[in-house]
Amino acid sequence: MAVKISHITHVSNLASIIEQDCLWSDYKRIELGLVNQNIGYNHIKQRRLVRPVSVAAGGTIGQYVPFNFCPRSVMLYVIHCRHDDFQEGQERVLHLISDIDTIKLTNENCFFTDIHADLDYAEQIDDFTRINELNIQRIINERYWQDFKEEKQAEFLAFESVK
Repeated sequence: MAVKISHITHVSNLASIIEQDCLWSDYKRIELGLVNQNIGYNHIKQRRLVRPVSVAAGGTIGQYVPFNFCPRSVMLYVIHCRHDDFQEGQERVLHLISDIDTIKLTNENCFFTDIHADLDYAEQIDDFTRINELNIQRIINERYWQDFKEEKQAEFLAFESVK
C-alpha cells in the first residue's frame, strides 16, 4: 500500500501551480520570481532556505518541496488558530494529496525525516526501506498530536519540483 502524503498551500497559489505544471520548492520559486501566498511561518521558511541536506540531491531543505505524512498536521492547527504571519485560518488552505511512490516516479531525489525537517536533530533518510520506522498508523495518523508533536511533523521532501 502506498504511503499517502499531503502538501498544503493557499488556494490562491493553485493558478500558478497549474500554469507552471508543477509545484516548485520555495528556493526555485524565489529564483523564478514567482509570487506565492505563504501560509507558514516566515522565519521557519527562511531557515529552511539555508538548512543543509546531507542525503538525496544535497543542497538545503528550502530546495525541496515539503509534504506531511499526517493529514491533520500540527501546522494546520497553527493555521486554524491564526499566527502572526497568516491570519486567514484554514478555509483557504488547499490540500494536495499524493503518495511517495507516485512522486518518486518522476523525482528520484527524495528523502524523509523522522520529525520536523527544520529541527537540528531531525534524521534525514533516503533509504525508503526504513519508511515503516515512522509508525504512520499509530503515531502520525493519531488524531491528537500533543504526545507526538515532533513525530507527527515528519516530512517527505522532493528535490526542486513535483509534477
